[in-house]
Amino acid sequence: MREEAVKAYRIPVEAPIDLIEAYFRVREKALREMLDHVAYSKTRKIHLNFKADDRRKLRNTLLKDWRYSKHYIDSAINSVIGLVKGWIRLYNRGKARYKPKITRKTVYIKNTLFSYRNGILKISIEPNRRYLEVNLRKHEGKRIELKTLCTS
Repeated sequence: MREEAVKAYRIPVEAPIDLIEAYFRVREKALREMLDHVAYSKTRKIHLNFKADDRRKLRNTLLKDWRYSKHYIDSAINSVIGLVKGWIRLYNRGKARYKPKITRKTVYIKNTLFSYRNGILKISIEPNRRYLEVNLRKHEGKRIELKTLCTS
């Protein structure tokens, strides 16, 4: 079997700091709300009691005064749900020492928030008003990890 080494390259990007900070605060709020929905059973196991109604209420709350694309809110909620579910799994196995925290200022970008045409990656920041454009033509033939578009 032939093995192949894959290299990933970081691309310098003028990151939208205001979006990154706002997204970080939204994820922290979502985490606090999500932890309020963690329930303990009689056997001291925990589970997430977060229904579709609760998710809708959280989304509507987070969207108040949100000027960026709405999909960032959905992305933040999904990432926090994954974080909490992972912590629950560890807690129930007796391996979690602390409750989860949001530590890295990273923005997760859904497929609906970016487009790629003619070597230009265009990421929506504010709907129909503000975009981040990254020229990838200079980096053709290289494997690029889009998740590196963050400040930390």
